Amino acid sequence: MSLILSDLSLFCPNNEKSVDDNPHAELENQDLWKAFSDIGTEMVITKVGRRMFPILRVKLSGLDKKSKYIVMVELVPSDRYRYKFTNGEWAVSGKGDLQSVRAPIVHPDSPQYGDSWMTNGASFKILKLSNDPYNTSGHTYLNSLHRYYPRIHIVRCDSFDKIIISSFKTFHFKYTDFIAVTAYQNDEITKIKIANNPFAKGFRPENKERAKRRIRISEVPPSSEVEEPSTKRLKIKEPAPVAEPPSPIPTVPVEMLAQWQLAIMSSFGGVQTALPSSEAKEETAVVVPVPVKKIGFGVSDLLGTSS
Repeated sequence: MSLILSDLSLFCPNNEKSVDDNPHAELENQDLWKAFSDIGTEMVITKVGRRMFPILRVKLSGLDKKSKYIVMVELVPSDRYRYKFTNGEWAVSGKGDLQSVRAPIVHPDSPQYGDSWMTNGASFKILKLSNDPYNTSGHTYLNSLHRYYPRIHIVRCDSFDKIIISSFKTFHFKYTDFIAVTAYQNDEITKIKIANNPFAKGFRPENKERAKRRIRISEVPPSSEVEEPSTKRLKIKEPAPVAEPPSPIPTVPVEMLAQWQLAIMSSFGGVQTALPSSEAKEETAVVVPVPVKKIGFGVSDLLGTSS
């Protein structure tokens, strides 16, 4: 027996007539994503976590202005294969590794009113990719040399513990699939990332030449044997880079998981096929199995809560 998400409205309040709720999500920086996709997007994963570039930014519309929404992102396998970069292109090298269960990452502004989401959109610059399955920082663990794509979940709510599952909508977008790597394989990807990523300015040719000139100027020989070389004396004083404060990544409360676990479990069933080549799918209605009731003495019994 299974339930379709739209059927969950049977369990929701009936005071929905005054709510104008028809969520829609659109990829904001689609041209940049397309430029990467034409080459073959790669995203570096590290033990401590690496931010994605391009950053996933979406425009939101169709939300009820006076209702609150939670916006989440999750990374889903595009297929069941492992890849290798050979002869200048990516090719399937065999069966993929077992994929771990990944909970969605909640946008730090959640829950927020629909009016605010539609004005400001949602940027997931906090999302970091890791190859450490045991990381405790909330980074998303991915398998190297596997293909993934992000998808956005929008759910209406009053608070984290009052989720309206019937409003759960899912979106994913053309051009956003990528291969997770521990180091860039395609030199063209390295070049386009350096050219477009503001955090990679130091790797651009003009900045490298400027750095070389500074080094040559500082390497003036000492005027005497007892004098220290000027490479030690001369220090180019530059303002220290201001570290970006860590962005808090909200965790999904247990109460919230309990209410919409039917929805997120759609990610952990059969692995999705590759992204469509024509148009992105929207508002995917997912069929999911009803979870089997746990038998025996559990955490809820210890806490004295009703199951």
